[in-house]
Amino acid sequence: MEYFKMYHRKPRTEGERENLYGRIRTIAYWLDSFANVGGLHIGLESIVGFIPVIGDFLGLFASLYQIYLCYLLSIPINLMLRMMANVLVDFVVGLIPWIGDILDIFYKSNQYNLTILSTWLVENRLVDVHRYNREHPLSNGMEPEGRNRSRARRAPAAGVGTESSRGF
Repeated sequence: MEYFKMYHRKPRTEGERENLYGRIRTIAYWLDSFANVGGLHIGLESIVGFIPVIGDFLGLFASLYQIYLCYLLSIPINLMLRMMANVLVDFVVGLIPWIGDILDIFYKSNQYNLTILSTWLVENRLVDVHRYNREHPLSNGMEPEGRNRSRARRAPAAGVGTESSRGF
């Protein structure tokens, strides 16, 4: 009963919002990218999707649960519709035998939805998402990327930002 009280009501404090965001982030991680197979991050949704029809419906229900948790954070309806569209595309593509299951590995709707949510949380200053991600790394140490794959950390160019370039 305590679990239901904690995760199935609207958060009242910043700590509760952070806990709910962490839950949503964990769900997205497990559904879309918990295992690294040959350089590809695959999740439970991709694996279960290979079970004809039933696997796709299980993935749909898990994704809808993630959206329900996002609803508890009171996100706007237009963002909820975008999240639903991501899940619907993932579900419909997954219904195509074999080809859909392979494409499902590359289309990570739950990560996309997490990106939508974290952007909205940062814009409205409800949760310090960047601090939370630093303090609570996932088991493989990777932050969920969603569609923003260009955020790879690169070393600065030679001489940029070093003391020698400032004339010291």
